[in-house]
Amino acid sequence: MYFNRRCTRNRLSAEIVRTNRHLYVICFYLLVYLIDNSTSVSSEPAIGAHPTIYQISINESNASQYQGLPVVQKCCSVGEVLTKDEAGRTVCLNANLTLDATIFSPYFSDFNRSGVLAPGEEKSRFVAIIGNPCQFKKYVLEPEVTSDDEHYLLLNGSIFGPHHMPSMLSPGSDYCMEVIPGLGLRTLVCFQEEGEKQTGDFRLTFYACGLLISVPFLILTIIAYCITPRLMDVHGKALCHYCGCLAVAFAALAITQLSSNHLNDEMCISTAFVIQFSFVACFFWLNVMCIETYLLARRYMNSGCSTARQPLRLFFYYSLWAWTPPAVLIIVSMVMDLSPTVPMTYIKPNFGSQSCWFESDVDAMPYFYVPVGLLLGANIVLFTMTAVAITHHQRDLDLRRLRQDRETNRDERRTLSRLKRLFLVCLSLFFLMGMNWAMEMISWWAGGDPLAWSAFDLVNALQGILVFGIFVLRKPIRQLVWYEVQKLRGVEATEPEVASMDRSLLTVLNIDALPSTERML
Repeated sequence: MYFNRRCTRNRLSAEIVRTNRHLYVICFYLLVYLIDNSTSVSSEPAIGAHPTIYQISINESNASQYQGLPVVQKCCSVGEVLTKDEAGRTVCLNANLTLDATIFSPYFSDFNRSGVLAPGEEKSRFVAIIGNPCQFKKYVLEPEVTSDDEHYLLLNGSIFGPHHMPSMLSPGSDYCMEVIPGLGLRTLVCFQEEGEKQTGDFRLTFYACGLLISVPFLILTIIAYCITPRLMDVHGKALCHYCGCLAVAFAALAITQLSSNHLNDEMCISTAFVIQFSFVACFFWLNVMCIETYLLARRYMNSGCSTARQPLRLFFYYSLWAWTPPAVLIIVSMVMDLSPTVPMTYIKPNFGSQSCWFESDVDAMPYFYVPVGLLLGANIVLFTMTAVAITHHQRDLDLRRLRQDRETNRDERRTLSRLKRLFLVCLSLFFLMGMNWAMEMISWWAGGDPLAWSAFDLVNALQGILVFGIFVLRKPIRQLVWYEVQKLRGVEATEPEVASMDRSLLTVLNIDALPSTERML
């Protein structure tokens, strides 16, 4: 009995020892698992977790207590995002006031032993240098749009861009990273001084000087027509409005190119809206001139008279067509660019972001290039239709002259001569006014070296001189304008005699005075 109790006690003790061993092993593995799990949690943040950010000022030089931690340049303070206010200025805003929930947690990359850039990863703790390092303006890198913007944030705070110039960007002077509502975490690179100084570019300066030279000639064209009542028909009024819009656009564009560095954001954005509205309205008035030239030729060929019925009402309709679409377009541009409720994912003009114009060609496409391209296409069609109609009418007159006596067709020969001159003036309008703008569109579409298109840019810049030469310096307009100038000066002068023809053809045909024997016919 004693032996049995003793054996039972020994077996029980052995079972307790084995159980304790199992418990020790389980506790050991549990402890190892907890240590490993805590280490991984401390090294990498969980999804949606806020990392620990140690912020220092951009002017603070003593950061020795944070040695060994990754570094990044942050545009705004911790808890703030980068956005635009109602005036279109770039400001830092409390992240709680926006709908964007993006956490400021960049991916840090490093070079391994083979020299290959290792994939980036988030860090649970890092140092953020707070402040805007850019002395001038900055632009956003978009690696999802172009491979040239591919970049990597290194542990020391520098950014390596394999295809960027320069390829290495330093914190505190070259870039900053920030969350932009609607776009997420973005890298903004500072413009360098030599890249920002547009006045140092000889080509831009030369182009701006050409614009300023054109402005007085455009104003002189307007004055010449306004003081000469016989020139102020529908076509002449449209020409004055075209010259006025072009003068405003050229003056504003020259100011931005010569002094954009000295303009504040408000003035820069306002000037950009003025340029956009003036240029678009200029294209619409050019379209009005093309329409009126075509209708004038059709009226003259069909009835021998080019006078429009109710010219005041016709010009009123032309004014509605020329002013309403540009006004609607500029209102839409203002709402899209200045309203903070419009998401950043929409195509916005972004005036003032990089210059006093659109930020990129993609932003300019719906607000400028598309309407301008449609108008240029319509103008080319109108000029082609005018040329075809004149050619067909000239052929009909030639056939009629073969069947009839030449001496009895003096009026028809005179009409044919006038139509030929009308055709030549239409070609002049097409090449000097329409084709230059067409080349501007082609240069935007084709891209390439800007110097290759400098000739067309120079012709565009000097368009005021060309317009003044075509519509003012040619006879008999020059004689009529000089007669009105002499009257204003109080000098007695003889009024120039112009052929007895419809006055509304005068601005287009530019026909010299005919002998008195022909005027009597």
